[in-house]
Amino acid sequence: MTTVDRYFARRMITLLIQALIGFVFLYIFIDLLTHRDLDIIRYDVPWTVVVTYYLSFSPQIIFQVAPFALLVSVLLVIGNAAQHNEITAMLAGGVSLRRLVRTPVCIALAFSACLFAVQETIGASALRRSAEIEDVYFSTNPNLDRPGISWASLSGGWTCHINKFNRIALTGEDVIMRLHTDESVDQILARRIYWDEDALTWYLEDGVWLEFDADVAMMKPTAIRQRIAPIKETPDDLFAMEQSASTKTAFELASDIAAARERAVPTSAMQVAYYVKFAQPALSFVMVFLAIPFAVRLQRGGLAVSFGTSIVIAMIYIVVFAVSVSLGQAERLAPMAAAWTPNTLFLAVGLLLFWRTPT
Repeated sequence: MTTVDRYFARRMITLLIQALIGFVFLYIFIDLLTHRDLDIIRYDVPWTVVVTYYLSFSPQIIFQVAPFALLVSVLLVIGNAAQHNEITAMLAGGVSLRRLVRTPVCIALAFSACLFAVQETIGASALRRSAEIEDVYFSTNPNLDRPGISWASLSGGWTCHINKFNRIALTGEDVIMRLHTDESVDQILARRIYWDEDALTWYLEDGVWLEFDADVAMMKPTAIRQRIAPIKETPDDLFAMEQSASTKTAFELASDIAAARERAVPTSAMQVAYYVKFAQPALSFVMVFLAIPFAVRLQRGGLAVSFGTSIVIAMIYIVVFAVSVSLGQAERLAPMAAAWTPNTLFLAVGLLLFWRTPT
């Protein structure tokens, strides 16, 4: 590692950390004033809980702002070197631009790898914790209304509709279950269903099991006092696909996709989210190739120009990303293409600008 490498590395890492801290605090400050303040007052949330919530939510904030923090740090470091003619002096001394930017590119690559590692370890669990705090302290209990729920393509081909369901107690009322085959139709009407944690199974109570033959003629009904429900899925299986993809690791999402396919449930949105798990950390590596050409060209302006340039690039990326992901979820674009198209476009533009950067 040469003196130039150490010089750029020290400055870039320092500014990257400062930019990350600044962006995180700015995000929290805006969110607190525009989104959470009314909930804190309405539900009398203790400040210790508020602090715990934002500490748990911080990894997710970092994932969102990290590429743009890296963008700002590269713009400032390379831009400052260009403004003070350091880049010109190095180029005049025979050092190529590709050699000059080796350190920022390596730092960006390592930073992307670290983001993915954190996302797959503490990131998902921390976000689940913040979601639990939000459900408990920042909103009314949705289970008080006990909304209905429906499950399709369950084990054995069953479907199930529950008119009132308590997600905390895992109990439901007014249950209708159906199984259609070529030879017969089975229908279960029960007053209650509940999950037995000890037996790890669902139980039905107070109902009747009706069987119909191919001619829709009812055969002898069977009364249900208490019996095991004809489905094998656990609550974790049934509710897994309702949880936000951001609260899961890539491995967990892959398992959910496999389970959904077995139940013939559409998986487009989950597949897009799966590939985003890899594309989002990689954006930091992409951003360095956009930052370097702009930094070399922006001879003046310092922090103001760097910050303004970052905002413009961020807004363009967010729009392209939102459109691409929406097309993927609507099955108009392949899931992998939906997740990686924004990165590919920005990388292509960055490499083109880098190639045309005057040396």
